[in-house]
Amino acid sequence: MVPFLQNAANFTSMDLMYNNLLSEGFNELFRALRNNPIEILNCDYCGICSIQIDIASFPRNLTYLMLNGNNIGTDGCRVLAKLLQEEDSTLAHLQLRGNKIDDEGVGILVDALQNNKSLGTLDLRGNDGISKQGQISLLKLVNDISCIKATLQSNHTLRYLNDKRIIPDGDPFNVDEEEFQKQINFATKINRNHDG
Repeated sequence: MVPFLQNAANFTSMDLMYNNLLSEGFNELFRALRNNPIEILNCDYCGICSIQIDIASFPRNLTYLMLNGNNIGTDGCRVLAKLLQEEDSTLAHLQLRGNKIDDEGVGILVDALQNNKSLGTLDLRGNDGISKQGQISLLKLVNDISCIKATLQSNHTLRYLNDKRIIPDGDPFNVDEEEFQKQINFATKINRNHDG
């Protein structure tokens, strides 16, 4: 399959959902697609635990990457962060629903997205390891109101940020899930309406 993919000149979309690729297959697939015109890649529920690809292997035209329902955790976030930090990153949509991402993974992604100018959608729903602190980090990414300079330096490219987890009772920040989601929706709506 690798030689076919390396020579497929008109391949812009690939749906491998529910295929048992595992981590090794996903990593090989990514390397094979490096010079391919692939724009959309769906690897939902493929048994991916770790991502071990280098920046040079990232498909140059990939704009939409779906990795929902795998077992991607902190180490996978580190690799994805490197891809998001690339100046010529084309990735506009990243779906990571239902993985094993926790606050540390969120922190890694947030750091990578500080200066990212391509990612408009990040979906983290169903990652039960993301606590209130991780949610606050995500909110600060798109709308840091600690000072005017921080607000101006917030990520204004990210327009859709989905993390609708239930915030545990007795939380020290005393903000319910609905209010927190309203804050994220408001911040990303500002980004969607921003012309710059």
